[in-house]
Amino acid sequence: NCFAPIIDSVSGRDLIPAMVYGRNIRSQEFGGMYCAILMINSSVVSAGLVRVFGREVAELPLVATSNGHHGKGYFQMLFSCIERLLAFLNVKSLVLPAAEEAESIWTDKFGFEKMKTEQLTKYRRSCCQMVTFKGTSMLQKMVPQCRVIKPDYASEDAE
Repeated sequence: NCFAPIIDSVSGRDLIPAMVYGRNIRSQEFGGMYCAILMINSSVVSAGLVRVFGREVAELPLVATSNGHHGKGYFQMLFSCIERLLAFLNVKSLVLPAAEEAESIWTDKFGFEKMKTEQLTKYRRSCCQMVTFKGTSMLQKMVPQCRVIKPDYASEDAE
């Protein structure tokens, strides 16, 4: 409910429900799409759609924080969890389509940078069909490596 419908020019259908439920429609393939949500007291406060294309790249085509919860750090918390999950899965890069008015938030707050055209072309060749929207630019970020902390059993034995 945070988005106006995104109408597919070929089918005339709203793409958002198809994306959320991982349904394919004639001109778009949304299989493998997962919806990550952050809930507080049984209410969804922030959500993001994620799709992993193997270890090379994952995409985050839509994110939203419900009205009344903006500016409280909820999406930052959800994004941190998504990033850690991708790190655990050894995914190298995360990409997303950014509207012009939101681009600086992604680059300044979350460490994304504009993707080079040749990189986008490479991903499109190898990753089936990444989601792009008219009037957006593709941004990319390297996923920080996963840190696995192993318990130090040797120090417990010494005590």
